[in-house]
Amino acid sequence: MKLIKVIHSRCVGCRLCEMMCSLIHEGECSTSKSRIRIVRDEEFGNNLASLCTQCDEAYCVESCPTGALNRDPGTGAVLVDEASCNGCEACLVVCPLGAIYMNNETSTVFKCDLCGGDPECVKFCSRNTLSLEEADIDSPDRKSFMAETTELLAAV
Repeated sequence: MKLIKVIHSRCVGCRLCEMMCSLIHEGECSTSKSRIRIVRDEEFGNNLASLCTQCDEAYCVESCPTGALNRDPGTGAVLVDEASCNGCEACLVVCPLGAIYMNNETSTVFKCDLCGGDPECVKFCSRNTLSLEEADIDSPDRKSFMAETTELLAAV
């Protein structure tokens, strides 16, 4: 399984990851269409990269009434089948990181799909804030990363 690891202290908020993600997936540079989001902590001046951590207990998959969300066996990413998505937003409600978004034009959800195992955000991150790493779904490192990210984002 692959995971995009984030070293939050390196992020300077340039948003290049957001732009490349939306450009590759949607054909335009738009923060609202990116699957990775930079969250600015105004109080402390930090930038936090927020994206799907491909949870081991994927509540989004469990909550989907149409079966539109499924885990890719090759990359471990939870993928959205837009043709099956009815736009009910159940997955948005249960996502602990708020890393699933609604496409108002198509009335379907979208989220990080790891770009099929070769994420554009990682390639274009000039500060090496993002890296793609192999991780067992149950590894302690992966669980601590997910807990840290959840805690940091909850504080913003």
